[in-house]
Amino acid sequence: MTEQPRIAITPERALVDVARDIRIDGFPAYAFITVTASMRMCGAQWRSQAVFAAGHDGSLDLSRDCPVSGSYAEPSAMGIVWSMACCDMDRVVFPPDRTEALVIDIEASDGRHTATARLVQEFLAEGVTHRAVREQVGGMTVSGELYTPAGPGPHPLVIYMNGSSGGVNAPRAALFAARGYQCLALAIFNYDGRPKYLNDMPLEYFEQALRWARAELAPRDGFVALSGISRGGETSLLVAAHYPELVSAVVAYVPSPVMHGVVSAGAPGTGRDAQVWTKAGEPLPHLWQDNASADWDAAYASDPPYRQTHAFLSATRDSAAFERARIPVERYPGPIMLVSASDDGFWPSTAYSEIVVRQRMAYGLPTFHHVCMGAGHHVHYPYLPATLISKPHAMSGLLLDAGGTPAANAAGNEGSYLAVLDFLGRTAGGDRRG
Repeated sequence: MTEQPRIAITPERALVDVARDIRIDGFPAYAFITVTASMRMCGAQWRSQAVFAAGHDGSLDLSRDCPVSGSYAEPSAMGIVWSMACCDMDRVVFPPDRTEALVIDIEASDGRHTATARLVQEFLAEGVTHRAVREQVGGMTVSGELYTPAGPGPHPLVIYMNGSSGGVNAPRAALFAARGYQCLALAIFNYDGRPKYLNDMPLEYFEQALRWARAELAPRDGFVALSGISRGGETSLLVAAHYPELVSAVVAYVPSPVMHGVVSAGAPGTGRDAQVWTKAGEPLPHLWQDNASADWDAAYASDPPYRQTHAFLSATRDSAAFERARIPVERYPGPIMLVSASDDGFWPSTAYSEIVVRQRMAYGLPTFHHVCMGAGHHVHYPYLPATLISKPHAMSGLLLDAGGTPAANAAGNEGSYLAVLDFLGRTAGGDRRG
């Protein structure tokens, strides 16, 4: 061997949604090379490791070469990144709730020779700006975090909502801004200025938020996409159905076609079936009310981690209760994109999404469904670790099984991200994929 081993990463620093080219050379021919990735994210250490056999020239191309053993099994340009596992589950918060860059150290060693390199995943593109939103509108506090693209604008707007953990997803909002959309990460609950729990949530809050955003943020051509994940996906469909004139498009991640009770996000002592949605001061019916087949024990009678899908499936068997609680998605005439996960452990998001598709197709309404095959409930943006399948729920503390496998989750994150950008580019006008 005449040259020193080295790791070449292209690009070394870029947005988190950019795949990297990782090549290793300078090792002896056919050497067994152990490649390790490590980083600190969300207060915890993450790590992956895979062993490869070098080629005749002592090189590796991670997009081409298959690991002999280790954290992942198939050739993948970013496999050493998405296969990182959390080393300290007691400290983890996931997905990231802050926009600080992720710094990943890569090491390659054959036991005698070692090479190191670093790649940086950023959430904030150059020129993207941020401001906190705490606005008193109609007697309510519209709360969230606004990210605005570089350039003079005007920019189309995406309003994005979290699920049953509450809070906001600032990194996802920053990524939308990086790709040309101003994005308001809108808080529903469990955030500054908002109620701690999901109980008794008026739809008028979302109406006020939409009217404020249209007036104050002046989106390009009046385009406002409403988006959310899990309970945020349910919220997106529900709000669009009730205020269709305020919504230009919907992107619903792992959503529900029916309204539910608080489940894991209610105030202590109120129970899983406590009321969530109200309008004009009146409660809207949810699936678990007067349901003859609902059985929470279908999910919680076994040992954790709990796969909640079994309980949600039990409740769908009462067709009358299901129809009472169904979101009238046919009232919204604009385009809807659904992103589901076919091994969803929280609730059956693929079957749920197909119900929305069938209902809307009967009315000839534009509806698109992207299925993340074999993936679980945690659908994120590309190139995050995809290994955190079971974790305690942020509100209830219950250890829940989200479903999927790391490889399927990683593929689902990447594929759905590109599909959503394509959908928004077509509906907002022009290709904004950057």
